[in-house]
Amino acid sequence: MALVAAQLLPDGVLASVLRRLAPRSLAASRCVCKSWCDVVDDWRLLRTDLLPLSLSGIFFMEEIFPALPKFFASPSIDGKIAARLDYLDTKFEGYLHIMDHCNGLLLLWDQLVVNPATRQWVRLPQPPCAGLEDFADDMCLAFDPTVSPHYEVLLLPKVPHKLGSMTVFTEESEWPPSWYTIRVFSSRTWTWEERVLVRRGEAAGAIADMQSPRAREPEHRYTVYWKGELYVHCQNDSIMRYSFTP
Repeated sequence: MALVAAQLLPDGVLASVLRRLAPRSLAASRCVCKSWCDVVDDWRLLRTDLLPLSLSGIFFMEEIFPALPKFFASPSIDGKIAARLDYLDTKFEGYLHIMDHCNGLLLLWDQLVVNPATRQWVRLPQPPCAGLEDFADDMCLAFDPTVSPHYEVLLLPKVPHKLGSMTVFTEESEWPPSWYTIRVFSSRTWTWEERVLVRRGEAAGAIADMQSPRAREPEHRYTVYWKGELYVHCQNDSIMRYSFTP
C-alpha cells in the first residue's frame, strides 16, 4: 500500500523526498520501480562524482624506497590521469610513497590526500603529538563516496619490534588493550580529534605475538574500508575490525 501511495505523488514531491536519501540508498531506490527510476534520472538526483564508475587503472608501488608510484591502465586512459603525481607540491619523490588508498583517494607519505582522477589534493595539518608511548602509528584512510564526500584518516598504533622504557606495556600485555585512544582526522571539521576505542571480545593475542623478526616485519599494515567498518591486517596476521561512523 505504501508503494502504491508513493506512486500517486507528483514527480516533484517524490524527487524532494528521494533526494534526502544517502547516495547508496538513492541508487538502490532506482530498482524499486520504473517510475522511481525515471524520477531519479530525470531530476538528476544522483551525483555521479560520488558513485563508483568503471575502473580506470591501478596504482602500485615497488618495494624499493624511494620509488615513484606506478599506474597500470589501458592505452585509452593514457594522459587522462597523471600517474607520476608531478603536480603535487612536494620536494622529495619519496614523499609520494602511497601509504594507503580507499575508493579512489590516495594517502601519501607527506600527509597528502590526493584524488588522481580530478588532480585535487590537500595537505593534512600536523597531528597532535599525543599517542601511545614508544608506539609508531600507521596512517589509514576511510572514505565511502556513496555515503559522504568526506573522509577520515586514522592513526593506528603499531606494536614496535622492541618495547622501549617509556611504555607501560610488557610482552605479556594483551593486544589490543581493552580500551585505548587514537587520533583521527576528519575532512568534515578539518581537525584532528582523539577517539576512544573499546575492544569487543577477546584480544587478538599478546604484545609478543605481534612482534616479529625485523627482516619479516611489514613496513605498513594495509586496510579495507567497507560499509562503515575498517578492517586492519594486524602483525600476527589476524584481522581487526574498527566500527565507526565517518
